[in-house]
Order: sequence, then C-alpha cells, then structure tokens
Amino acid sequence: MRLLRLVMTAFLCLTLLSGPSLAQNKSQEATARAAQDYLKHGLMLADGGEDEEAAEAFQKAVSLKPDWAEARSLLGSALSRAGKYREAEEQLRKAVSLKPDYGEGWYYLGLFLKDRGKDKEAEEAFQKAKQLAR
Repeated sequence: MRLLRLVMTAFLCLTLLSGPSLAQNKSQEATARAAQDYLKHGLMLADGGEDEEAAEAFQKAVSLKPDWAEARSLLGSALSRAGKYREAEEQLRKAVSLKPDYGEGWYYLGLFLKDRGKDKEAEEAFQKAKQLAR
C-alpha cells in the first residue's frame, strides 16, 4: 500500500511538472502553424499583386517567428514592390544576417540592391548567392 502511494505520488509529481511543458509545446506548435498560415496568405496576396496586403501578412508571420529568414525575405520583397524601399532593405538584410547560408535570400537582396542602383553591393550579394548554390 505504501509503495502504491509512493508510485502514485511520483506519477502525480511528474505529471504536474510536465504539464506546463506540454502546454508550452502545444502553444509553440499553434504559433508555428499560425505563422505558416500568414505566410501562405501573403504568398496568395503577392501572387495577386496585392503587395501592401502581402507585406502585412508576411509581417504577421515574422512577428510570430522573428528568426524566420525566409519570411523576412518575402516581407522585404513585398515591401519593395509596395515602394517601401528603406523597410524592404532592412528586412532583406535581416534575412541573410539571420541565416547567412540562405542563398535565395542573398539573391533577392542582390536583385533589390541592383534595382536601387547599388551595383557594387548587388554584385557582392550575387556572389554569395552563387557560392551557396554550389
């Protein structure tokens, strides 16, 4: 009887200790799913030429997952198409700083810089993209 009580107490303690962790994991999963949904919505909006709305959706994805380089790159591209060049450059640079081995991010940064007349910086970004593609 005493052994059973001890086992039950230990089980209850373990359950209580793992409870917040389990809830936290579910919360993180829900956040990741929501960020993914915002990203998909942003892609659909961008495909329809609704760049400001796409940027808003990508911004929501980034607010949920700030270290998501791909979402920041898409945000930067949408901001650029919407004419918000300063913010676009910030996001594109942040994307490659978060994930330096993100070849597509370097390529998109290069396209942006070339379009803005920053040819030397664009060439450097293209070179990094090319190196990472190998």
